[in-house]
Amino acid sequence: AFRVVAVGLENPWEISWGPDQHLWVTERTGKRITRVNPADGTKTTAVTIDDVFQNYTQDGVLGMVLHPELLKGTGNDYVYVAYTYDAGPGPEVNRKAKIRRYTYDFATQTLGRPVDLISNLPAGTDHVALQLAFGPDRKLYLSIGDQGANWLQNYCNVNRAQQLPTAAEVAASDWLNYQGKILRLNLDGSIPTDNPRLGSVQSHVFSYGHR
Repeated sequence: AFRVVAVGLENPWEISWGPDQHLWVTERTGKRITRVNPADGTKTTAVTIDDVFQNYTQDGVLGMVLHPELLKGTGNDYVYVAYTYDAGPGPEVNRKAKIRRYTYDFATQTLGRPVDLISNLPAGTDHVALQLAFGPDRKLYLSIGDQGANWLQNYCNVNRAQQLPTAAEVAASDWLNYQGKILRLNLDGSIPTDNPRLGSVQSHVFSYGHR
């Protein structure tokens, strides 16, 4: 039998089953991470992310992953989330994406102590992606879409899905050519030393050529 667990969520995007027997949900347009008690549908806000920028159908608070040792007493009470924000100081929107790490406080049942692991990632108005996964190798994996290049309102945008970052771009933390890629990151956001060398350059890129 099926039943409604909770209502009133603002465009839920990622749902994870937590070690606290709650559902952890990112609300894409609600700009928050919410914990839902599946027994009675009670909702509690773990964190509201104030710097989220969202005005299209695919941006906002998106991917989330819980550290496998969350609430296991190892000190790794971390939650990782990917979202879009406005990186521009002026009136024009400069939509970018980042991965942020929060620490969960069991006493208050809230997320705090934010640490940005990587910022200024590509984020447009279409094919944004930003799905997060925690690998068995204890690395973070992040999908970044091709930003809808050559399609509809982005028809004139260059499709960079098969363009690889240069050594100079990596050194400058210029992630423009991370579009259409799967990234593999250390848990502090740095580049793993065993990542593949693509075009003789080692970067966060794990695979490329994706929509």
